[in-house]
Amino acid sequence: MALKKTYYPPKTFDDVLDALVRLFQAKGWEFTGVDVDQLAADVEEQRAERAAHETLQGQFVALHETFGVNQEARYQRFLAALGAARAVFRNDKAVSAELDRFKRPTGRARKTTDGAV
Repeated sequence: MALKKTYYPPKTFDDVLDALVRLFQAKGWEFTGVDVDQLAADVEEQRAERAAHETLQGQFVALHETFGVNQEARYQRFLAALGAARAVFRNDKAVSAELDRFKRPTGRARKTTDGAV
């Protein structure tokens, strides 16, 4: 069973929904199956949820950036330690063989016959 993809309306949806509610209220329009009070509540809920979403998204971006900077520093220390070990043991084939597992993978991942990587 395929999962249904979530639909995300445009970022201006809050304003468009609010404008429609105001138009309905100003004109006094009432239609079967359309609850203007629910639509007005939807405007408030939409704006509150969007504000919470944007706050969390900003926190994620900040955390992601901090993580990237910190990870880069750890990786640089890793490379320095690995380079030092390789330099000290460059003539020791047994240790060099152990350190070979820390080499970066070469080449691209090959596709299998079933399409998986």
